[in-house]
Amino acid sequence: MLEASDTLARAVGKLAAGNVGAACVLGRMVDDPFTGGMILLDIESIGLRGEEIWELYSDVHALDLNRFIADVKVQARKASRFRDWS
Repeated sequence: MLEASDTLARAVGKLAAGNVGAACVLGRMVDDPFTGGMILLDIESIGLRGEEIWELYSDVHALDLNRFIADVKVQARKASRFRDWS
């Protein structure tokens, strides 16, 4: 679980869970000025980790970072709606 005291590097490491591909993708997202670190919170909110991140990016979104980010944002928005009703 991400904590408020985590640096961006530590947050990327936690979410990547030892998967080098996931770490690379997360690092690219953090470097994006429009996405920044907020996307990490979205990834955390939908429970993606390590290999799941890499497979979603590489297999489902064919290495298209913008499509991957858009999908994560949609899924996080859906997840937050369900939490609000519970």
